[in-house]
Amino acid sequence: MAKVTAFLTVAMLFIAGCVPVSMAQAVSETGTPAAVQASAPAPQPPRLWLDMSMGPQIIDWYNDLAQPQDVARVEHVSLIDMLDQVKTARRLVVFKNVADAEELVPRLADKMDIIGYNLEHGPANRPDEQADPVGSVKRMRALADKYGKELALGPDRAFALNDGVAMAPYVDMFVLQVQRVQTEPDVVREFVAPLAQALRRVNPDLEISVQVRTEGDVVAIADLIDSLEGSLDGVSILTSEETVDIAEALVAELRPPLPDLPGVPQGAPETAPESAPEEMPANSPPKTAQTAPELHAVVLPTTNPSSRKTAPAATPEFIAAAPAGSDDPASTPAWLLTAALASMGILISALLATMWIYTLQNTRKR
Repeated sequence: MAKVTAFLTVAMLFIAGCVPVSMAQAVSETGTPAAVQASAPAPQPPRLWLDMSMGPQIIDWYNDLAQPQDVARVEHVSLIDMLDQVKTARRLVVFKNVADAEELVPRLADKMDIIGYNLEHGPANRPDEQADPVGSVKRMRALADKYGKELALGPDRAFALNDGVAMAPYVDMFVLQVQRVQTEPDVVREFVAPLAQALRRVNPDLEISVQVRTEGDVVAIADLIDSLEGSLDGVSILTSEETVDIAEALVAELRPPLPDLPGVPQGAPETAPESAPEEMPANSPPKTAQTAPELHAVVLPTTNPSSRKTAPAATPEFIAAAPAGSDDPASTPAWLLTAALASMGILISALLATMWIYTLQNTRKR
């Protein structure tokens, strides 16, 4: 009987000692209990990148919302200096013919990341290039490779349907022009879905977008783009000086605000812009160093740009998490939880050891 009692006591001591230690290790590794960690969903990046034509009225607003995968586009090489103002995005310059690109890219390569080729039937494109679309794209591919650039192709509907599959292996980005029929969703879907499938078969790494213009019902345009999910990687938007408000509304539909995250206060950075440098003496420390504890930032993707008009320009938004020592249970310091759990283990172990010694003494007396 004494041996059984001793064995059971040792087992209980082992379990009592291991459970608090395991819990303490789980807390000390991250500083947050596992249940709290699992409850906070990770913010997701935007599903589609945005390719927008730049203009004087667009550039500042665009810098506030752009993500690294987005594209800032100028429709003519004469506007290329505008790309110097782009803070975060891939820079694209559109050329109407290969000859111009071969002449100008060697001098302007450092100002662009993507060479755009707008191949269409019409007087703006050279007849010899229209007669040999695949050969023209191959020439542009060779130019892009020589200067380490990506190649974007934006053909008209006829070239896309007749020669798109043959041209797709030589380009990195394929823009499907639907702006003229964007109010006819069935026509757009019948054009985009099967063609996108065929293009990806010959070039699985191809990025595909549809080009729309800032006209009409932005909700209907956003719904049309949502209905093409699975076929697209991005959206190319044609803007103008007269339609800046529509462009902002369309982007707000395409990139709605993020849901509030549990335990993360919202809106503080939006309403508290940084103090102007002239309001603070040069040798004075920042006000936050004296009035607030250290804040830990959580980086989230850009949300609704229309709600950020008064916020300081920034590529990512920073939302301050609750400082350590607040009333939020999730903010309890890891060392305090570890100490509490370890103390609990010691007390339980001591209690069981006392019971074990008492049992042995009673057994010997018998």
